Amino acid sequence: MMRFVPCNWRDEMKLSLQFHGSRREIDAMVRGWAVGSGMTLVEECFFPVYQVRLAGGEGEDGEPEGAVAVVDRISLNPAPVDLSAASAFEYVKLNPSSLFVALGEQSESIIRESVLSAMTDDVILAAVWKKFRERAKKVMAKGAWAENVMSGARSRVAGHYYTAEAKRLADSGVKPMGGTDWIRYHFD
Repeated sequence: MMRFVPCNWRDEMKLSLQFHGSRREIDAMVRGWAVGSGMTLVEECFFPVYQVRLAGGEGEDGEPEGAVAVVDRISLNPAPVDLSAASAFEYVKLNPSSLFVALGEQSESIIRESVLSAMTDDVILAAVWKKFRERAKKVMAKGAWAENVMSGARSRVAGHYYTAEAKRLADSGVKPMGGTDWIRYHFD
């Protein structure tokens, strides 16, 4: 005779996507998702003092209007969103089912890897987050070599994604870097 034994764990969906993209491209992509889904877009600045706020619209110069100085992470949030957090960790705890995009550093010399991630036990929301991840993949190219800049060792990363602007920047001499200065990418 078979018996059903209830479990105490939650069935959570987790997803992530590591990729290279310009901050402007990423912002435009996620803003489009926010408008199309009616969800709230939030931006966070981690240093020197943690700040969290609703993302403003675009100003006349094409830059986000009223944005914090350096945005470190943006998120797409189902209602209601809680902006009372005093730290990035607390924000995630208060808004656990959000879709987060940690923005890689971008300067005249480097463009760092960005990371899209989400975790939720809401089946409908999980399907929305998966749809957005798939949309992102469809507009990007993929395939790269990852190089350890200290040893020179290289490894093929066939599933690494990058945007057209990231490729253009790399072709112009901007170095596509991983999360640290030890890893440099070479796009196909």
